[in-house]
Amino acid sequence: MPETLEAFLSAVHRTFTEVTRKAPDYFAGRPLRAAGPPPGAREAVRAAFGATLRAADREEFTAVDRLLDLRRAGPDGADGRQEDGDDWAGWRRRLDRRSAVRSARAARLAGAMDRREARAAGSRVRYRAGGQGPLVVLLTALGHTDEVWYPLAERLLPGRRVVMWDAEDAAGPAERRLDAVDAVLAAEGVRACDVVGWCSGAQSAVEYAHRRPAAVRAAVLLHGSYPRAATDPASAYERNLASVCASVAARPHRAGRALRMLTGGEGPAPLPADEHLAAVEALARVPPGLDAVLRHPFRDADALVRYSRTLDGLWRRPLPEPAPGSPPLLSLAGELDRVAAPEPPAALAPWLAGRHGVLVGATHYSLLERPEVVADVCRAFLDDPTAAGPPAGTTGEVRWTESGGPAGTGHRPVRAGATR
Repeated sequence: MPETLEAFLSAVHRTFTEVTRKAPDYFAGRPLRAAGPPPGAREAVRAAFGATLRAADREEFTAVDRLLDLRRAGPDGADGRQEDGDDWAGWRRRLDRRSAVRSARAARLAGAMDRREARAAGSRVRYRAGGQGPLVVLLTALGHTDEVWYPLAERLLPGRRVVMWDAEDAAGPAERRLDAVDAVLAAEGVRACDVVGWCSGAQSAVEYAHRRPAAVRAAVLLHGSYPRAATDPASAYERNLASVCASVAARPHRAGRALRMLTGGEGPAPLPADEHLAAVEALARVPPGLDAVLRHPFRDADALVRYSRTLDGLWRRPLPEPAPGSPPLLSLAGELDRVAAPEPPAALAPWLAGRHGVLVGATHYSLLERPEVVADVCRAFLDDPTAAGPPAGTTGEVRWTESGGPAGTGHRPVRAGATR
């Protein structure tokens, strides 16, 4: 069927909102390009977004234009049905309000979930639980609270029971974090679960799948950060952070100086004059308002010492090899991830069996920036984890790879709330 104007504008709305949240003035002097936009699109984009739309060949596209193009090819996300003739500004306001309501609901998620407690190796794990259905365990990155999961968890809850907890409640040796999963499963009265791990939580997911293969139906690894051999690709941030954490773990008195290095307070640099570079930099920025969440491991010197010891110990543990009966795993990386390298280490490839995807134009924080897309991938895979290859029906924003090869963008050191 031909593309409707409303479907086109829905894709524009998602792209415009994502870009301007990170770079509010991006479209002030830069057009949005589209190949063969539907009739009336230029006027509607101007009315709804105050932006300039230009018809162009795909060879001219910036990274922002390519993202829009992929979203046009995906499912029609229109949910603000046009009812007022040509009042596209009013249509956009309705979509903005619906997005704001969804965001507010996710922010209040913690209060709507049950607070429960499990015993793990003599210590307590305080966790949140909500929903009914197959159990999904969310494994948080080291040093973080479960707040990073709220937008994604809110979308996974229908038809599933979701549990999550602060990573600090399971700090210390890796075995203690794995014991926490055992304890939560026992407290929930189930023998098997699905697992979703983010950043260093992805390594914990792999280790738990190796330790308890019968207890894991399937696992999704989001922007995983893992120990890497010298031949594995790694981001500049991974290399820098490994060095800093090893130093602080061995010499805790250096934590104050390391903290200042990791949490430089400068704001984002102006976007480059070159339009293609500006598009990449706009998408690669961390959205404002997340500093308190993302800097939690670096909030003070004592927290950094604990984080450094735990991360240094985790990275000294090689990834286990899959064995007969190991559960299926899927990896999802970000094309513009400047924290964890989008390419998985070679040791992870046997676990994935080709199920590695790169989320186009996404950063390390896709679970906060694009929770609807990540939730679609998780649901599609967890609904049928034994199917060969990528999960069916997933979004066109994911580029699936056979081998987990290069994701296309370089890496440079990142300060501010970048985390592992």
